[in-house]
Formats: sequence, C-alpha cells, structure tokens
Amino acid sequence: MDTLSTATITKSRYTLNYGLRLDKGTASELTHPRVPILLPDGSIGDMTLHVMNGTADEIKAQLLDSIDAFFDIYADVYGDVSRSTI
Repeated sequence: MDTLSTATITKSRYTLNYGLRLDKGTASELTHPRVPILLPDGSIGDMTLHVMNGTADEIKAQLLDSIDAFFDIYADVYGDVSRSTI
C-alpha cells in the first residue's frame, strides 16, 4: 500500500473574531477604535474596528474584498491560510 495515499495532513486551527453592525447614516472611516477581546488561551488581546460606508451592496462588496485581503496577508505569515483553502 502506498503510504503517501494514507497519510493524513493536519492543518492548523485558528479562531476568527469578528463583529458586524449595520447602522443608518454614515460614520468616520478615518477612526479605527480598538476593543478588548478574550483570546482562546484566556489572555486579553485587542481588535481594531473598521468602518465602511455605502449602500448595502457597496458595503458587502467592500467587506468581501477586505476578507480576501485579510486571508492573503495571513497566507504570507502562516502559509496554510489562503482563499483557496476556504
């Protein structure tokens, strides 16, 4: 039996923290407040909040582009994270 065909590839596990809120009106896109979060290991970290303005369709398009960019950036860092693995 070919040992390569029976080998199991283990991928790293991650936690993605996110929050979404859609408010009427517009807000400053220049402000990026940071909020505290409890990390899986029990320590405290922080997360930057990003603001997007536009119609619902424009915001959705911006958000999808932002998610793709996020995983592209982390692919350079972790190697096993990319759009193609999702």
